[in-house]
Amino acid sequence: MEFVLNTRVMQYAIALAGLLAGGAAIAADGFSPVVSAGVSYSGDDWQVATTPAGRPVTFRGGGRYKVGGGVSWQSSQYPVQATALVNYHYDPRAGSNGSAKFSRIPVEGMVYYTGLETIRFGVGVSYVVSPKVKTDLDGDQQSIRFKNAVGGAFEIGYALTPRLWSTLRLSSEKYKPKHAGVAQDADVSALSLNLAYQF
Repeated sequence: MEFVLNTRVMQYAIALAGLLAGGAAIAADGFSPVVSAGVSYSGDDWQVATTPAGRPVTFRGGGRYKVGGGVSWQSSQYPVQATALVNYHYDPRAGSNGSAKFSRIPVEGMVYYTGLETIRFGVGVSYVVSPKVKTDLDGDQQSIRFKNAVGGAFEIGYALTPRLWSTLRLSSEKYKPKHAGVAQDADVSALSLNLAYQF
């Protein structure tokens, strides 16, 4: 998996390190560092480019791999938990009629109901930073950038251990290209399977 290190990614990495350090320092007050990883699948076809021959290049924009980390907070009085995470979501093999790679940085907040011993339910919002597609169409390389996007999510989780959760999430985001061209707007829904570990 390739990771493109630019200034913005480094800024988020530094912010994430600060969140983890802060969470560790105040874990006794209900805060804990958390890391997560997952795979996702989308059924929505999305046109992002055309080949030199004029054929559309489409892919399903909700995939594939996501890693992240941040802070979790558990209320001591109510069955409520909240998390704030910074993620990197990447699809290295997106696209048809050519090669395309899709990457973005979702910053998300989730609130969970934790009144059941091994099950939790959550809803949340995300702000997707720097969504972009890189294509290689018959040797012609392009970088297509999209506006930052807002999304929502619903999640159900099962506790494999007291600190390790397996979750199934349904999420939705809307993307708009920054510049006029062949790339289309897209409402992207995705189903993902995730693991989250709370320290």
